[in-house]
Amino acid sequence: MVLQAPSAQAGSAAARAAAAATGDTAPLPGVSFTLKSTPVSSAALQQLDEMAANPARGMTRQADLSAAAAGAQNGLTYKTGCPSGNDAVKAMDAKVKVGAWCFDNGDKSTDQWIPQGVATSRSRQLDGLVLSWYHRHLSGDKWVTDGSRVTVGPRPRVEAKGTYQPVTLAIPTTTAEGRLVVKDVRPSNAPGGGVTTKGVAEATQHQGGTALAGDFLYTADTAGLRVYDVRRTYRVATGKNKLGVDADGKFYAHNEKYALFQTGMYRPENAGACPAWEKPPSAQDKDLCFSTVTYDPTSKSLVTGEFKTEGGVTAARPMRVVRWPLNDDGSLKADASGRVKSSIVFGGNVLKAQGVGSYHSDGGDTVYYNTSNGGSPGTVYADRDGDGKAPFKLTGPIGGESLAYDPYSGGDRMYGVTERKNQRMIYWTYRKDMQHPGMP
Repeated sequence: MVLQAPSAQAGSAAARAAAAATGDTAPLPGVSFTLKSTPVSSAALQQLDEMAANPARGMTRQADLSAAAAGAQNGLTYKTGCPSGNDAVKAMDAKVKVGAWCFDNGDKSTDQWIPQGVATSRSRQLDGLVLSWYHRHLSGDKWVTDGSRVTVGPRPRVEAKGTYQPVTLAIPTTTAEGRLVVKDVRPSNAPGGGVTTKGVAEATQHQGGTALAGDFLYTADTAGLRVYDVRRTYRVATGKNKLGVDADGKFYAHNEKYALFQTGMYRPENAGACPAWEKPPSAQDKDLCFSTVTYDPTSKSLVTGEFKTEGGVTAARPMRVVRWPLNDDGSLKADASGRVKSSIVFGGNVLKAQGVGSYHSDGGDTVYYNTSNGGSPGTVYADRDGDGKAPFKLTGPIGGESLAYDPYSGGDRMYGVTERKNQRMIYWTYRKDMQHPGMP
């Protein structure tokens, strides 16, 4: 089976893997990963606050993301009013109940801004949704990632319009002389290799998912996790497409009303770099990719997953889904040295997994996968560890990306987002419609 560790049993494992159903998922015995924190300069953060205290800079520090969401003006339209040709959730909607909204403005068709991640929150920090996006430009005949953002807004209501607000993501740092400088969040340690299975032509690397837990927003950037303290959200001046202080003394964030600053970064230790998507890891505990991230409130943890194409998974070297423990405030649970150890590592055989979800109950785990299939509907898989059942399979959306679990008294839901231009939507479906009847 794909979940066996490399050993003398590898041959029999490969034989079982050949017969294993897509979506089979189970813990990898003895496999764990460790993340090491790299915090942002405390001097840079202090200077941000000093700037915010100066009225001439035109920036005001916010308590969280709620103000940005409350002032959202960009529009969303419920599925029944979306333009003809937007069939992103049509096939899925024919099988299960789906709530879905398309974008009203240029975000529905732009080649520059591509949605990737989705997070949901019912907290004081935000009662609504977060989407992560990457920005790219065409250099010759290649797309190059050059920045990223999130958008925030209230949770849209069925049969009603919704709204969202862009928030620029930025990294504060200092020069050798100790002077504050800020820069765009850009990719690092790109995995290489060609990717032809994405819903749109792909940039080198991007913010592949997002999660909001307590005071902290996380994004997956393939090489690891970036961390943003939502209490580092600032209302800034508008009217100029630049990042930083202009000649007029005011702080701008690419003409957006809000900016959110990175406060840390986590990278895996002794695990190697993420290989090309079509290449498997060198071992079960090596070469980990952070293709997506989600928050699982049932276990107070982050869950990351790997995007792999044909050839990127073998019986002894599966794709990994990793659970990372969190503190009560939403920060990663680190030891005194700033290291975070995974609480469990699952192995699986799902290819083209753009998003993962997780539900923990009764001592067991259900893992959900959202997969892509170019311009055709993808597939959703769900597997309950140790229940003896074959994985559940459901027709998914076109261009489906990350997943986010929303525990709601009106019926637990999984939110998602689709990425293909003119077929971009935010959507949800009931979690229990994504699994076998009778599963927790």
